[in-house]
Amino acid sequence: MATYAELAELFSPDGIVRMPLEEALANGIPEEDARLLAEVGVPVFVDVLFTAKVKGDPLAYTLVPISAGDDGVTVLALGGPTDADLMRYCLDLDNGYVILLGLGEEPTAEIVNRDLASFVEFLYRYALRLKHVAGVSDRQADEYTAKLREYLAARDPYAFAAPDSWWNMVFGALTD
Repeated sequence: MATYAELAELFSPDGIVRMPLEEALANGIPEEDARLLAEVGVPVFVDVLFTAKVKGDPLAYTLVPISAGDDGVTVLALGGPTDADLMRYCLDLDNGYVILLGLGEEPTAEIVNRDLASFVEFLYRYALRLKHVAGVSDRQADEYTAKLREYLAARDPYAFAAPDSWWNMVFGALTD
C-alpha cells in the first residue's frame, strides 16, 4: 500500500488531498477508509486517469446519495477522469468499493477497485509507471507495464476480472 511519504515524493505534498479524520468519521466514512484519507490521502492529479479538481458537481470529497431501485447508498465523490466531466470516482460507503459513476441522463456505475486502498495504490503505481518509462524503449515500457499489471491484478483481481473493466481498458491503451 502506498504511503503518504511515497505519494509526497512522487506528487509533492501539495499534490495530495487529505481529509481530516474527524470530518471523515463524522460523515460516516468507515474508519479504515477515513484513516487512509486522513493519513495517506489521494493524489490531486494523475495524468489522464484522475483529478480531484473536477468541473461541476459533485465536487471531490462531497457526499452523494444514490438511489438504486428500492435501496439507496451514499457515496463519497473522490474526483474524476481528467477528460470526462460527467464521470466521478466514488467510494461506496456501504460496501467499500470504489466505483466509476457516469452522471449522464442515464446514470451508470462500474466497480473500479474492491477498496479505497487498492484505488490509491493503482493511481500511485500508474503515475510511477509514467515516470519510469519516460525515455525507455517501447519494449522496456511494455515489459514494465506487463509486470505492473501482474502486480496490480494480484492485489485486486476484481479490477481486472471483466475483459471490459476500467483497468483492463486503461492497460489496453498503454500497450496499443
